[in-house]
Amino acid sequence: MNKSQHINLIISAFLILIIGLTTGYSMGYFKAKQSQFPKFKWINDINPNISTVKLLKIEGNHLKGEIVGQETRIAYHPDKILTLLPGETFDIPLSQVQLDSYYQSNKIPENALFVASKKGKYYYSVFDSSAYRIKNENRVYFSEESEAEKRGYLKRE
Repeated sequence: MNKSQHINLIISAFLILIIGLTTGYSMGYFKAKQSQFPKFKWINDINPNISTVKLLKIEGNHLKGEIVGQETRIAYHPDKILTLLPGETFDIPLSQVQLDSYYQSNKIPENALFVASKKGKYYYSVFDSSAYRIKNENRVYFSEESEAEKRGYLKRE
């Protein structure tokens, strides 16, 4: 990863953080304007029932963080997926991050849980790393495994 890509990654992460903070603030502001503001109730900042990835810092050419809540999968490259338990930390070399290989979730039909290639013989979960390698123009989506099997696709184990 060259210096300009590294800078672009940092700027993108910063912009996502700013957008998230602004959205959260705005939603809270408008909610408060609509009804009487409730009394404050202090709770833990992390819900133990939700997988949470805490990005702690970029040090040198490494992204460092930790997992809180529940077991979490971090996919940062089509062939590199970490499965981490709560309390575990990660250290990912930025040179291995290849986000451009992923398809965006907004391109997946609403009820789709499985995907296959028009040119292949297997179907996969839309979250499987093998699904990331199917070209957009070759993707066929299914909401149930039985649909894929009726069309002649085999389940990849």
